[in-house]
Amino acid sequence: MGSVEIIFHGAAGTVTGSCFEVRANNKTVLIDCGMFQGTRSLEALNHEQLPFDPKAISAVILTHAHLDHSGRLPYLTAQGCHAQIWMTAPTADIIEPLLLDSAKLQAADAARRNRRPDRMALPPFIPLYTGDDVTSCIGQIKETCYGAWNELGNDDGFRLWDAQHIVGSASVELKLADQRILFSGDIGGGSAIQCADVPLGGYDQIICETTYGDRTREPVLISDRREQLAQYIEEALGKNGNVLIPAFAVERTQIVLEDLVALFESKRLKPFNVFVDSPLAERVTRTTQRHRLTGYDLFSVPNIRFTHDVEESKQINSMSGVIIIAGSGMCQGGRIRHHLLHNLPNARARVLLVGYQVAGTLGAVLRDGARNVRISGHDVPVRADVKIIDSYSVHADRPALMQWIKDRGPVSGSVFLVHGEQHALSVFAQDIRKAGLAPHVVVPMLGESWSVSANHAAKRICPAREDLQVRIAPRDWTASLAALKSGLADRLRALPSDAARERVLASMTRALEDAESIRTIT
Repeated sequence: MGSVEIIFHGAAGTVTGSCFEVRANNKTVLIDCGMFQGTRSLEALNHEQLPFDPKAISAVILTHAHLDHSGRLPYLTAQGCHAQIWMTAPTADIIEPLLLDSAKLQAADAARRNRRPDRMALPPFIPLYTGDDVTSCIGQIKETCYGAWNELGNDDGFRLWDAQHIVGSASVELKLADQRILFSGDIGGGSAIQCADVPLGGYDQIICETTYGDRTREPVLISDRREQLAQYIEEALGKNGNVLIPAFAVERTQIVLEDLVALFESKRLKPFNVFVDSPLAERVTRTTQRHRLTGYDLFSVPNIRFTHDVEESKQINSMSGVIIIAGSGMCQGGRIRHHLLHNLPNARARVLLVGYQVAGTLGAVLRDGARNVRISGHDVPVRADVKIIDSYSVHADRPALMQWIKDRGPVSGSVFLVHGEQHALSVFAQDIRKAGLAPHVVVPMLGESWSVSANHAAKRICPAREDLQVRIAPRDWTASLAALKSGLADRLRALPSDAARERVLASMTRALEDAESIRTIT
């Protein structure tokens, strides 16, 4: 049984950017190649040169379709990776429209940024990949089923387990150098599909997500979740305000729509007009309805309308008393930003956050109570009400994660904790140690490389890049600048006199000049 090297290129010390490189037996296997999401500093990592040789990859295995796991696949293949990209059939159905939409949004975002006056002197912003890159990437997809063993040569291989996160999501059991290594992917609730005659536990190493590793959520009945949704909607629409629901196009939009249809059919809610302002969500909804049985045909409900073009989207802004569902779920891109720009200043409007908000995203800023935000170069006052419904989460909480690891024991080597913010990672690591679920627990950082062997503690063989640790902080200087600019004018007006305002501005100018002089000297 030989040694295996695992390199953490993403989702280490942070939630997004899933990407793990595994080396052994002259093979290099890549688990996921996702986008970093959050602060501008963190998202800039997407545009850096890949920290490995794409041409050396033997196989790519995708856990599920969400962009923080799949979003850089077209960039990977455009940089020379010709390996097969393995995934489940539902994931393969979803991934093409998802990545094409990502390419389209990147092109639009680049064009918008490059038009901004404050960027005129800066180098042009270039999209990470194009639609042609996506089409080329799709040609490398290889589908596989839960439980099916896939050979990688020399007795190495892998199989996928149902992760119960979104449709098609999987955990990856990888066998390399006679070690059994399990990558959790994102773990949901419910009972996973069990592979017949296949032992579940006894892994040498486990790499486990920790998104909700620091919290326990009380079980919520679907009926209670729907009642909460109904109350929030009634309160806002009763004042003739709009309800904005930022929602991921994959899974979250469909579940929210199913809840709304149930509320309409039971007459708990009046048949309010619902606009699903996301062409991607329409395509994904058609796909998921083929793979996941539901009691509703979401396209036959007369008061639910899927918009198709920009003009339809703009027309919604002249309406009031409607429900608007749009992506992205963390308000980082897509049409939801357009609707937030128009609705946040309205005290009658309401924003319902129904998904996890990564630190540094606009969604997280709104969740934390910001009274001013910056959207697409505009300073926007937040007068709309912001509410959170966390019962829509498809991530396992702390007890469920603990049980997931326990069910897959005993672990002979180490458990690595990824996909979490710092507090969740540290708390969950302590819980695993106290419960004795693994002999060794590691919280790797971005860029670290670890050597792992069965029955031994993992050994770090390459430290993290120091510059990366600053960039994965939940808040960076661009976010601080945006917050300062958003409220600066109001704070200056609140001062007692023009003289006081001038003193503050002079002090800020001197601070900048002092910083510039220090930079020149050093």
